[in-house]
Amino acid sequence: MTLSDLLVIHSSPTLAAMKGGSLIALKSLDGKGSFSRKELEEKGLSFLTLTNVKGEKLLLVYRRKRLWEELQDKAAQRLLHQVGYPADATLDDLLAHLKERFRSTGFPHEVGLFLSYPPLDVEGFIRNGGRDYAYSGLWKVYSNIEKAAYIQGIYERCRQAYIRSYSRGVPLAQLCITA
Repeated sequence: MTLSDLLVIHSSPTLAAMKGGSLIALKSLDGKGSFSRKELEEKGLSFLTLTNVKGEKLLLVYRRKRLWEELQDKAAQRLLHQVGYPADATLDDLLAHLKERFRSTGFPHEVGLFLSYPPLDVEGFIRNGGRDYAYSGLWKVYSNIEKAAYIQGIYERCRQAYIRSYSRGVPLAQLCITA
């Protein structure tokens, strides 16, 4: 698979400006695919390699403004502070701290906040060690099951629509919404 393929499969709601961030595991790629990173960045997409262990990268694909707004949620702020993120941090500070947490912990579960998961679900996952969830889909849900299922359904329909369009030849840059 190419990076373009992975972006469509795993980041469609972020490409569509529906959520702040997505995470892609880059284990083995058959190339970049047909897109210009600069063109995607001009449409508001950003990229950050969070970890690179033994050639396996985790790539955060995100929209700066949307992600910043999501991380300003009071519950998200509280959780970030509880796990050691600095108060009054900029988005770049938070991203740098997240990257450091990947280095020091392996896989910090607060990453869910950077993937637009509801703060109460991220907190529930951390508190319960990923067990005793009420619903599981794109993430494990610990609160507001109906809303989470609805949002996950929207994300899945977006993903399927993007996969169909991409497989019919619509270029990745055209699928990326300007935001």
